[in-house]
Amino acid sequence: MNKFFFVLCLLLFICIQSCGTAIIANQKNNEEHGYYYALYSDEDIKINAEVKEKIWEKVAWYPINQCYVGTPSPDFAGRFKVVWRDDKIFLLVEISDKLLMNWLEDGFENYWQGDCVEIFIDESHKGGDHHQNNNAFAYHVMHTGEVIDIDSDGQPKIFPDSVNYVISKNGDKYVWKMAVTVYSNKYDPKSESNESNKIKLFAGKKMGFTVAYGDNNGEGRECFYGSTPGQGDTGYMNSDKFGTLELIKR
Repeated sequence: MNKFFFVLCLLLFICIQSCGTAIIANQKNNEEHGYYYALYSDEDIKINAEVKEKIWEKVAWYPINQCYVGTPSPDFAGRFKVVWRDDKIFLLVEISDKLLMNWLEDGFENYWQGDCVEIFIDESHKGGDHHQNNNAFAYHVMHTGEVIDIDSDGQPKIFPDSVNYVISKNGDKYVWKMAVTVYSNKYDPKSESNESNKIKLFAGKKMGFTVAYGDNNGEGRECFYGSTPGQGDTGYMNSDKFGTLELIKR
């Protein structure tokens, strides 16, 4: 009996070790293909210039290292962390950039050329066109305080209640601390209230997702970087190539 029990325990240990290794390898492979995990936060997350919540210590950085447009700059580095709670995903986005440039002096026509973090979200995870609808979003989070995307009429609009954020600076590094409310495709930036269009999040939910950065060094957008390999510069129109964000809870 004792010998049988020993062999059984040994086999169980080998199985656990093997499965664990497979999971780690699978997670690494997924990350390389734009698969991200957001851990649930038990504590409230305050959108301010401080990063004191314990949850940030429990999650890893994901790189923003794919050059979609332009020539990679040796001065650029970007990365992000992501967690979730209630109807929001929370992001820390760290960007190395010597100077943040504004490109809104002449109106919205060239809004996308200014320095901005771009958050791509496809809540339904179905992919497809979203150029003139809100089946997915490409939030341009400007350093000047605006959040801009193209609305259903094909025109850029301020999306006032989509992303709450604060930017802090440490040397050449800018940290964008954000709370991104997840909405359905019924979201309307012109509405006085989109409360009914908020999506209640849950563990196991998957969404299309990519974090990107448009870098302007004074003469318009020179480079566009993203976290998801192969997405390229079509994400503002189509969500087929977005990465995947899976919400988890431990």
